[in-house]
Amino acid sequence: MHTTYDLVWYAAERTPDHLAVVDDRTGRKLTYRQLMAEIEIIAAGLAERGIKSGSRFATVLPNFFEHCLVVLALARLGAVPALINARLTPAEIAQLVADGDTDGAIILPNRDVAEAISNALPDGATLLAVGEVLGAENFDACRGDASLLVPFVRPAPEELAYIFYTSGTTGLPKGVEISHRTTEGRITWVSPMGGLRIGTHSRILGLAPISHCIGFYGNFLAALAYNGTYYIMSQFDPARAVDMIAEHEITFLFTVPTFFAGMVQAPNYTSAKMASLELVLFGGASIPPPLLEQIDQEWPATFRHIFGTTETMCSLYNPTPVGQSTRLRAGLYSRVRVIQYGGGPDDVVPVGEEGELIVDADADTIFDRYLNRPDATAEKKRDGWYFTGDVFRSLEGGDIELVGRVDDVIRSGGENIHPDDVEPILRDHDGVADISIVGIKDDYWGEMTVACVVAKNSILTAADLDAHCKSSTLSPYKRPRGYFFLDELPRNAANKVLRRVLRERAAEARESVGFHSIG
Repeated sequence: MHTTYDLVWYAAERTPDHLAVVDDRTGRKLTYRQLMAEIEIIAAGLAERGIKSGSRFATVLPNFFEHCLVVLALARLGAVPALINARLTPAEIAQLVADGDTDGAIILPNRDVAEAISNALPDGATLLAVGEVLGAENFDACRGDASLLVPFVRPAPEELAYIFYTSGTTGLPKGVEISHRTTEGRITWVSPMGGLRIGTHSRILGLAPISHCIGFYGNFLAALAYNGTYYIMSQFDPARAVDMIAEHEITFLFTVPTFFAGMVQAPNYTSAKMASLELVLFGGASIPPPLLEQIDQEWPATFRHIFGTTETMCSLYNPTPVGQSTRLRAGLYSRVRVIQYGGGPDDVVPVGEEGELIVDADADTIFDRYLNRPDATAEKKRDGWYFTGDVFRSLEGGDIELVGRVDDVIRSGGENIHPDDVEPILRDHDGVADISIVGIKDDYWGEMTVACVVAKNSILTAADLDAHCKSSTLSPYKRPRGYFFLDELPRNAANKVLRRVLRERAAEARESVGFHSIG
């Protein structure tokens, strides 16, 4: 078994003078030799502040140069990064920090976040900021004497390596524990399934957030473990992404389809600027067939569809998705079945029928458990299988076709949004009589979050509700992008909202007067 630190160290041994990381904000560049030296210095600084093997350290940053360095320095110490989405609210971030028994954190220079996290951390814990903010130490000062570091001790394969977070059904994201064994599997699959070749020719643009599995394993670590160059994109901007691809002659992209849609719609986009692309992977959301056909015609790259979750990473893939964007098959490290709803592992559906996808829980890319949630772990991992909650149709030849979700999680712009996070916020508005949140297919977002609203009176508007969300504690990315007004919500005999019916009606009504899109 090899850890993250091992794999990057091996890469540095192979090509010490090759360019490893390029920072888009400052233009700073590090070769592999320089990167390893910087990791040692920062690791020494963290060690001086009490961070050691087994320590849990929260990273609450976008794709910053500093984020890359601190994650690798923590790996050098054998500490456990907990990668928290920086787009969450201060209160949500503080909850996750407290829930994870965190020993320290690094954040943006945000006073509200610093205050919230300070209250959640134990007394004397390390709080760093990329910049100046009251109550936190500037990360630039976190540099120590590398000669005082103890030699690297390789953890056991089953030991905890990383904590990622995924949207849960209760409003608070669940921590997903990933072992060192699983981490090695997740980095390794990028070659046989994704098609990434080892070598200095690879130039990878970090479009996806490092706090997401795609961005972390499929962009950042894959670039370094495979001797490529990782070009940091600290904040996604479609026009800037187009220019960076052309300027740096990027060869590899792996992100959500929303980003592709944004790039082809950018005012500076031309197919000529995509000429260097060799391999493009997408996942995290369904891709509209017209978009896939367009970029397949205009970009010279080979396209591959990767399907998975934070828990599974890459359970399914399609090496030739053009013309069959919903068709998938089990990957190298996966064994999958489509079973009857509510059934067990042996209740496999016949060819042509729909059911729930389950994945072999012993696969090398599957998560270990949910952080402090044995109930949730037992619910999703049982009888040797992981129950995904995804709906698939069994096809001839062993392939399966993506249909939708057993549960109601909305995958929008690469983020998972649960209705239970949004509905209480809108229900608090005085003008709302009833509310349900659904996702409908969208060419840009993958799925658009839509609020289906029964209003108490005719004066309530989409703008009123959007302003209400903006003034609430709701994370900005969770705000509905559309509002559908109707007289009543469809319900069954048990008075439960029929979300599937709502999704269909909202999609049909998208061009009607009762539907309002929010920019």
